[in-house]
Amino acid sequence: MLSNRARERGQPGNPVAVPMSRNDIGDYLGLTTETVSRTFTQLRQSGCIGLLPGGKVELCDRARLEAIAEGL
Repeated sequence: MLSNRARERGQPGNPVAVPMSRNDIGDYLGLTTETVSRTFTQLRQSGCIGLLPGGKVELCDRARLEAIAEGL
């Protein structure tokens, strides 16, 4: 959704700026910070994302990310 919103505003959709910390993401989703960190690590190691400086996430395999989000 962040990627789509950025593109709708005429900004690049990749990489995506993630304005929340892992702690904030965990609080928002009802997860521990450790779970959020493990998930980011798993997504990075599987080649789905790349973690960039400045709170940005590179979407390396968007189709796979969308499948994961849909529970496939």
